[in-house]
Amino acid sequence: MTMQRWRRLLRAGLVLVALLGLAGIACGAPDPLLDDRDALGAAPTGRILFAQNGDIHVWDGSTTQITHVGDASYPRWSGDGSRFVFVRTGDAFSDLYIANADGSGMEQLTFYQPPIQPGTEAYIREAMWALDPVWSRAGDAIAFVSDRNTLKNFLWLMPAPGENPYQIQASTYNGENVEHPDFSPDGQRIVFAQRTTGENDLQRWTQLWVVDLNTEQLFPLVETNEGAYDPAWSPDGRWIAYTGRTGAENDIWVVPAEGGTPIRLTNFGNVRAPTWSPDGSWIAFLQTDGGSFKAVAAPFSVGEDGTPRLGEPQELFKGSGIDATSGLSWAP
Repeated sequence: MTMQRWRRLLRAGLVLVALLGLAGIACGAPDPLLDDRDALGAAPTGRILFAQNGDIHVWDGSTTQITHVGDASYPRWSGDGSRFVFVRTGDAFSDLYIANADGSGMEQLTFYQPPIQPGTEAYIREAMWALDPVWSRAGDAIAFVSDRNTLKNFLWLMPAPGENPYQIQASTYNGENVEHPDFSPDGQRIVFAQRTTGENDLQRWTQLWVVDLNTEQLFPLVETNEGAYDPAWSPDGRWIAYTGRTGAENDIWVVPAEGGTPIRLTNFGNVRAPTWSPDGSWIAFLQTDGGSFKAVAAPFSVGEDGTPRLGEPQELFKGSGIDATSGLSWAP
């Protein structure tokens, strides 16, 4: 083969490689701007709690049902992942329970069913709700919402499992129901969603607030007239992920924990309930899947310009009867 012919073949080969590269990008090859974990094929690990058909399940690569009570919801891991707290719902009341990681050793923490005939006026008046529990990652405290001694669900704090809870007075400031609290990693602050009413009772949405447990100072985090809920504090304390509603669409957003401009991470329009991996490198959330939900996880990163973003989502599990309101909880 002459040198001239060899050079022509070499040039043709380089052109072919370039064209194939462009075709790969056009066909959906990995975006070089995405986190390197996408290209390396990394997969999320750990254990994720969720509620399905009235019982608690755990995903650790496959899913396993760990309670068999038929009335359980809203599971959340303890800080060390050895136990979890959850809700059991009865006739016009609900209570908090804890259990070991495998569902054994179930223990009741609150006793909000009155010892009188169900369905009577007195029963309805005295029955109470304990909802949306979350266990501090920094200790034994459990926060939850309840209508105990009030007509609205406000924020309560149980210093340790089984101890007498007390109301966080700052949560009553706006006079509306509180939902979905979550602790800061150091256990000193709580973010929560609180309902807001517009010009009439038909105009209702939720906004995000943060309360300092030492001073009970309250400050607004996300103020919107469409809806912000399901807040989840990142393990490094820098970010709070949440579900934001825009029109009829629900997507995952993040906002700096100290306050700032919210940033939209997804554009699916049909997702909710974000939770962080223990190392903060992934965000998992629920997405509608026909008539049910599936759990997906996407790598989280912050660019050189300080802008947070998500990589390509990976499906973790799906199934009928997954309770999206109960959300997800992730432990190592």
